[in-house]
Amino acid sequence: MELTTETLVSPYSLELARDDQGRIKAVTVTAVGDSELTLSQLEQAWRALRDRLRSDELRGRGTYNRRRGVDVLTALSKAWDGQITDEYLAALAIAYEEVSKLPGRAMLDSLAEAVGRPQATVRAHVSRARREGWLVDRDEQGAQRGNRHAPSP
Repeated sequence: MELTTETLVSPYSLELARDDQGRIKAVTVTAVGDSELTLSQLEQAWRALRDRLRSDELRGRGTYNRRRGVDVLTALSKAWDGQITDEYLAALAIAYEEVSKLPGRAMLDSLAEAVGRPQATVRAHVSRARREGWLVDRDEQGAQRGNRHAPSP
């Protein structure tokens, strides 16, 4: 396994070693030049590392969510053959859940475009998926688990 390093320099050097899959395997904080590391610099290094990892995670999550959204919409499109089948309702429920996580576009627009039907028709299909148990609202999931209020995402 080969590690690649990335160095962030400030009044200290913060080095991240990642494996070939991009996972962090080591973090090294080093004083720059003749200086020594102070508690304040170590705290700064920790914040810089935390901010960098948070940024990387959010960037990666957004890419994954968009790719996953395209995949489920493609599966929904393939499942729609002009008939409301269990396969279609299952694909619709999955697509509804995934597309609702994406920023930007209206959910019904995306679902309607995938199956080539008007929004009102897709809204009726979503209602049917709920009635038949393919799609459960978050509030209902919380109530089924005995929670008084379902946690918000």
